[in-house]
Amino acid sequence: MTVEDVAVIALVVEVVVIVSARVGTERRHWEHAERRGPAPLKRDDVTHVAGLLYAVAVVAMVTGAVVTGVELTLPAVGAFAMFGVLLPAFAANSVMVMATRGHAARVAAWQRSVACAVAAGGGLVSVGLVG
Repeated sequence: MTVEDVAVIALVVEVVVIVSARVGTERRHWEHAERRGPAPLKRDDVTHVAGLLYAVAVVAMVTGAVVTGVELTLPAVGAFAMFGVLLPAFAANSVMVMATRGHAARVAAWQRSVACAVAAGGGLVSVGLVG
């Protein structure tokens, strides 16, 4: 299995996690609209990502790019921005949204650690998509 294969698998897993969290969020919105549940919280959205998760993804992505010696062309920078920063950070935030149903105050240290690991892993393996 090559690095490119691992990067594509990681990308698919990230998208599945993001979609799963989004489906849960939409389900809570519909339940509230039909008066079967409480109002969803503002943080119950996969796009409200903490700056820490972006930073973790960027550091991992830059580390991977420096180690592998990727040439920084405009398409490579665009791919890094999308697959190395945005998707890993959204997937990491989706992990926390699914674990706490959007209650940011309820995020335990181990859940934040798992989210940081997802962001770092996604940022690191994204180098395989560019290289």
